[in-house]
Amino acid sequence: MKKLFVHTFGCKVNIYESEVIKDIFLKDGYGIAKSASVADVVVINTCTVTEKADHKFLHLLKKIRMENPSAVIISLGCFTQLESENEVLKADSNIILGVNNKYDIIEALNVYKGNSFVAVPENHDLDYADHELRSFQDHTRAFLKVQDGCDNFCTYCTIKYARGNSRSRRRVSVLADVEYLSQKGFKEIILTGIDLGSYTDGEAYGLFELIYDILKYEGFRLRISSVEPWCFDDRLIELFVKEKRICPHFHIPLQSASKRILKLMNRKYSIEVFDSLVSKLAQREDVFIATDIIVGFPTETDDEFNESVKYLESSYINYAHVFSYSDRPFAPSSKLKQKVSQNKITQRSRILRNVSEHKLHKFYASQKGKEKEIIIEKIVKQADGKFICSGLSGEYIPVSFETCTPYKKGDIILTKY
Repeated sequence: MKKLFVHTFGCKVNIYESEVIKDIFLKDGYGIAKSASVADVVVINTCTVTEKADHKFLHLLKKIRMENPSAVIISLGCFTQLESENEVLKADSNIILGVNNKYDIIEALNVYKGNSFVAVPENHDLDYADHELRSFQDHTRAFLKVQDGCDNFCTYCTIKYARGNSRSRRRVSVLADVEYLSQKGFKEIILTGIDLGSYTDGEAYGLFELIYDILKYEGFRLRISSVEPWCFDDRLIELFVKEKRICPHFHIPLQSASKRILKLMNRKYSIEVFDSLVSKLAQREDVFIATDIIVGFPTETDDEFNESVKYLESSYINYAHVFSYSDRPFAPSSKLKQKVSQNKITQRSRILRNVSEHKLHKFYASQKGKEKEIIIEKIVKQADGKFICSGLSGEYIPVSFETCTPYKKGDIILTKY
C-alpha cells in the first residue's frame, strides 16, 4: 500500500483542507505515513500570510527532498498560487498546484509520469470547491469550512490574491456535515472560513442564520473562528453573548489602534467602533477575546504604535497575536516608501507581546478554581495506573488534571481549572 504524508502550514482553513486531501487519498487506497521520510507521496499545504511563513515552507521543502529523494512531492496552496515560478519551489517539487484545484490532486498524480509540472489556474470568479469530508485523522475536534476567498482588499494582505473572490458553501452541504460530525461523536465543531463573517447562502441567509441552524443539532459545542469587526450586527452579537453552546472564545482582528494606520490598511472601522463591539461581547461571563495586531506597518510612528499598546493594556482584549510587518508580494502596502526599520519592528513586537502575555496570564489567574468543560486531547498513563489528561476549555484555556478514570480522547468532562 502506498503511503501519504501531509504537512500543513497556516490557518484553520488549511487544516480543514488538508483533512480533505487525506480523505481523498484514503478513498483512493492510500495509507497515512507517520512522517515524510517514509511516504511515497508528500503533500505540503502552504501559507503566505507572512514572509516567515514563506521561509518555513521553502526550508521544509528542501529538507524533505533531501531526506526522501524518491517521494513525489506535491506543493499547493496560497504560496504556490502566488509564487509558482519560485526557483526553490520548482527545483524540489514534482507537482505544483494552486488553491482552487488542490482537490484535483489524484488526477494530477495520475498525469505525473516522472516529469515535474506546474498547474496553477487563475482564481477569478470562482465557485466554492465543495467536498464531502468523511474522516478526520488524529483530531479530537472537527473543523468545518463554510467559506473561502475574500473581497476586503486590506492593503497589507495577499490572501485576497491567493484565495480569490469570497464564496460560500451551500447551507444544505454544511448542515449535512454537521449532522455527520455530531453522529460520529465529535464534541466540538470549529466553524471556519477565510472571511467567515461574509458567509452567505442567499440574500437573507448569512452567518447568523447558519449558526442558528447548526445549533439545532445536538451533542457538541461550537467554536467560531475569526470574524471581522464589520461583519457583526446586533443579532450576531446577542447570539455570541447568550448562546452557551458557542464557546466563549472570540477572535476579532484589530490590526492597529491608530486611526491613520487603520485607514492606510483599508480597515473598515474606527477604534471606537471596534471597542464598542468588544465591550458588548465582554458582557458574556468569563469570555476570552483575542485579536491580531500588526507591528511596524509602513509609516507607523512611535506615537501610533503606543496607541496600540495603550489600547491593548486598557481594553477587554485578553490576548493579541502580534505580527511583525513584512512586505508581501502583490500587497499595496509594499509600495509605501517610508518603512519602519527591522530593529524597531523587533523592539515594538517584543513590547506588545509582553503586554499580551501579561493579559493572558491575568485572564488565566481569574479562572482558577472555576469549573470548566474540557475536551480531552492527550492522555498519559502513569506507573501508578492513574492518568494525566490534558485538553482545552471553551475559553481555549489549556487544562491538565490527574484521574483514575480511563477517559478517551475526545471525551468532554467537567473539572476545576
